[in-house]
Amino acid sequence: MRLPAPHWLWGVLLLLACAGLGIISACAPTHPLGAKPDASPGPTASAFPNILLLTQENKQVRFYDDLVKGKTVLVKFIYTSCEKSCSPTTANLARMHGLLGDRIGRDLVLLSISLDPTVDRPAKLKEYAARFGQFQGWYFLTGNDVDIDGLRRKLGLYDLDTAIDGDKTQHAGIVVIGNDVTNRWSSMPALMDPRQLAQTLLRIARNGRDG
Repeated sequence: MRLPAPHWLWGVLLLLACAGLGIISACAPTHPLGAKPDASPGPTASAFPNILLLTQENKQVRFYDDLVKGKTVLVKFIYTSCEKSCSPTTANLARMHGLLGDRIGRDLVLLSISLDPTVDRPAKLKEYAARFGQFQGWYFLTGNDVDIDGLRRKLGLYDLDTAIDGDKTQHAGIVVIGNDVTNRWSSMPALMDPRQLAQTLLRIARNGRDG
């Protein structure tokens, strides 16, 4: 298995994707704790395809209207048969979830979206999610493969080498974190210390707000 692309490449790709969305300032690196960067103007409704998805509970949701609008989200692409990278990163996000308490499910939402949606139907995703615990505000999602691929590209999680990009086993170990209210987005390694992930999620959630 080829090693993932270096982190700087995913940052470049994210910036390229954001350029296409017209939200370059929103994708700039996050500021240190305590800093209050200028918020980018929203909304982001037109930035992402409002695709139809199914949760692990077999509930229909729209990506923007139901999962992103008015919230801060963390997005990770996974698939259930991926053991070498997806299981460790999902377990790491579970640890992060435990640090955030009841904030998850209110203004903070975690989204794990399948790269293998034909196989990963809701029942399979529910079984997969249960391996890591029961967590509020964390949605494991499937849908149409073309729609999901389009969303992945909008989020900047693709490789410029089409052969690598077409191989889901080479997918990036990256999470994308964004605040719909301030239109501020960033990306981080999914295996970063869960405390740092939690701090970044909270920092982006409060950008443009007091505190």
